Amino acid sequence: MPERQKNEHQKKISRKKPRDYKDSLRQRAFSSTETIFKKFVTHKLKMSRVQRDSESSSEVCVTSKRRRVIPLPSSGSESSSNSPLRNIETSDLNEWFEPRGNQPNIVSFTSPQGAKLSNEQVQNCKKVEDFYGLYVTESMFEHIAEQTNIYATQSRVDSERCNKWVPTDKNEIKRFFGLILWMGLAKFPSLSLYWSQDPMFGHTFPQKIMCRDRFQILLRMLHFADNTKVDASNRLSKVEFILNELNSNFKKYYDPTEMLCIDESIMPFRGRIVFRQYMKQKRHRYGIKIFKLCCTNNYTYSYRVYTGKTLDKESKTPTNVVLNLCESLFEKGHTLCTDNYYTSVDLANKLISKNMHLIGTLRPNRKENPKAVVTAKLRRGEVIARENRNGITVMKWKDKRDVLVLSTKHSNEMENATTRTGVSWKPKIIIDYNKGKTPIDLSDQMSSYSSPLRRALKWYRKLAFDLLLNTAVVNALHMYQSVTGTKISITMFRKQLVAALTQHSHEQTPVEAGKSRRIHRLREKEGKAHKVRKYCSECYSMNTKMLGRDIAKKNTKKVVTYCDMCQSHPHFCLKCFNKLH
Repeated sequence: MPERQKNEHQKKISRKKPRDYKDSLRQRAFSSTETIFKKFVTHKLKMSRVQRDSESSSEVCVTSKRRRVIPLPSSGSESSSNSPLRNIETSDLNEWFEPRGNQPNIVSFTSPQGAKLSNEQVQNCKKVEDFYGLYVTESMFEHIAEQTNIYATQSRVDSERCNKWVPTDKNEIKRFFGLILWMGLAKFPSLSLYWSQDPMFGHTFPQKIMCRDRFQILLRMLHFADNTKVDASNRLSKVEFILNELNSNFKKYYDPTEMLCIDESIMPFRGRIVFRQYMKQKRHRYGIKIFKLCCTNNYTYSYRVYTGKTLDKESKTPTNVVLNLCESLFEKGHTLCTDNYYTSVDLANKLISKNMHLIGTLRPNRKENPKAVVTAKLRRGEVIARENRNGITVMKWKDKRDVLVLSTKHSNEMENATTRTGVSWKPKIIIDYNKGKTPIDLSDQMSSYSSPLRRALKWYRKLAFDLLLNTAVVNALHMYQSVTGTKISITMFRKQLVAALTQHSHEQTPVEAGKSRRIHRLREKEGKAHKVRKYCSECYSMNTKMLGRDIAKKNTKKVVTYCDMCQSHPHFCLKCFNKLH
């Protein structure tokens, strides 16, 4: 056989695949072990090379996990105190040890707390409407009336009701808000039923304040900002005036207590909006999230509306939310309670530098947590705690389940606490946290009583109603009780506020209250239709002018409805009645 043919034959044999599956497995295993062996030999050669270099030099090498080489000075150096390794050890603030009770030295709280009784406007407040006027001022009502008139002129909707728009003023806006507040006390399935003539639903109060058509058109045109001046980059520009005014007024007449609490509340809303949130632990799971800072007596001191992460990612982090809400309260010795969404060792260090304590539950996956506490397995009633050099204590306590907490105010003290089942032995951190964490829940609970909120498509209008008619009302109730010393329920407070805003009391007669509003009504004539029906007077007069009397009699429809307030009770169809009245 020629030499060329032999070479081709050998290549074909080498290209042949294994005959069966077992042969292929053996071939793969042999190749993988061969590559592993090569890598091992290469690694050994490198390590021996490094070792020879280190022995030949006069320096000692310390290798870290990332294989970084840190040169240390030799024994002949001037001093060992400047060693980089020693600096790393002294700067390690994340070292955790057994609790020693070395809490940070923060100034004690000595500031006044509660309503500012020295304020002249607070001293002049006597009635319910006076305290509510501290937060929702006359200038705010004027602003709402002005922006509502501007929006009504800007919106060119071709409808009979909108074409009859009459400019509003602050007194009518007050009555409008009072009527909405009353609708939370007396709830009907739909708004139109409040003006229904059905004896089952009929109610005389709204008819004395405002007619149905006027209420509906005010509700439609209600606005808080000029659309031509709205900032597209600011998602809250439509209600920014209301948010800023209420935020400043809440702080203006009240000094916060020592214990403060930050948590999120949700305003129910299921419409289409980019920053709608889902919170499964809330009663209303979908809505607009509001970060609130509350005092121990359910008073909302400050708040921020969450608008999503896309616009400003840095200021929306939990740590920055806390720092923004507490911006005016630093260096006074307050104690802040937060849940595990906000609490972290980083936040505790920042608040210590600003003379503020932190107590809160802690998530086990937070950075800088002590591993000994997080991974410890406890039986019911057992406690494990660690403390760092800044005096921050992290504790795990086993009750029904593991409870992980952080505090800059406590060590590992235990106390007897009275519960529904008797007296139990609890950590002092848990007892103080339970006392300080309830205000926001109670504030939301008070706001939910007789709330006037309804399903709506316009999110900004519903958000404004929630702040003006729920949060502001609860704060005004607290101010009323603390200044006057009178205890009153939230329902009675709302009732008196409705009477003040609508300028209506029980001494007024229906004629005096509604003389100018109950003018014309379209009624149906009693009896058989073919006997009582007549031509629509407006349609008949128009057809007579255009077509003549004979043709008008044939083309004009007959109706059984008439106006009981017009002279001679003329018959009208619905279209002509709305046109004339």
